[in-house]
Amino acid sequence: MSAPSHKPLTASFTEQQLTQAQPELQKFWQQGLHQSFLSVDQTQICYSCFRHPAPRAEIVLSPGRIEAAQKYQEFCFDLYQAGFTVHLIDHRGQGLSDRINADRHLGDVADFQHYVQDFALWLEQHIVPTQQAPLLGLAHSMGSAILCRYLQQYRQHGFIGAVYCSPMFGIQSKPLPKTVATILVSLITTLNNLCGRQSSYFPGQTPYQDKAFAGNHLTHSPVRYQLFRQLYQAQPQLQLGGVSSRWLQQSLLAIKALQQAAALTLPQLILQATEDPVVDNQMQQLYQQKHSEQGQPCELVQIQGALHEIIFETDPLRNQFFAALNRFVLQLGL
Repeated sequence: MSAPSHKPLTASFTEQQLTQAQPELQKFWQQGLHQSFLSVDQTQICYSCFRHPAPRAEIVLSPGRIEAAQKYQEFCFDLYQAGFTVHLIDHRGQGLSDRINADRHLGDVADFQHYVQDFALWLEQHIVPTQQAPLLGLAHSMGSAILCRYLQQYRQHGFIGAVYCSPMFGIQSKPLPKTVATILVSLITTLNNLCGRQSSYFPGQTPYQDKAFAGNHLTHSPVRYQLFRQLYQAQPQLQLGGVSSRWLQQSLLAIKALQQAAALTLPQLILQATEDPVVDNQMQQLYQQKHSEQGQPCELVQIQGALHEIIFETDPLRNQFFAALNRFVLQLGL
């Protein structure tokens, strides 16, 4: 018997249509399930679910740093139209989840492992019990590091594949060499601890700022950029600023552990933005090479000309992304 045919994953709206489509997207978002749970340290973690009546798979979406789940309205709509149930989380310290500091704009985490523990608890208590189709992980930037560390530590995870968009498998340190940058982060974190300032902005980092489109490092799409800025202006509780030295130190430790861990055996797809100024593309290539050398399925596809946020890029760049994702989904038999 042949596998059922499914609609390919495509953009539901062009950039020109997107502004007018906002009422439809907002209605779709409101129809989702939006709930929360308490993590192991009593931090409230918010999540959303859009359950398809006959899903080909269930996408477990792990957003990047700063991002609120609501930013993904368009992409969730696209996934749903292609036959996927979609789950997504607001990581601790961002979105609608609890902030861990009095300064709500400070991007901070006491231990990167807390992100992973939240993710594991979310899956165990709120996704797997009602699961109706195979689980496919899909993540962006910091969310990719969280998803990957989860897969490395919870080997009985149940995922059939993982997709990493501009994954934070390394952080750009230019103009400083990586070694110097790592030492600097460690020194500043140690000094802050000695001075009783564990949670303070890393030098050069600031509270949230509504930055203009010109010169941004995230996307070439003015429409998608302005929509996410408008969302954060309309809902100030979603705003998040720069990172703490502690966040940087914890992220660098997580990245080191990620790169040194044993290779994963499930199929993985890395989508690399060739013009990414935020994460270190060379570290993505090293991760992919390690898996290939050990005979494990891990493909790296370059999205030519894309900045960091591939999912929110211009239509032609998003089409490259959709094409790669559709190929991967078909390889998984979905």
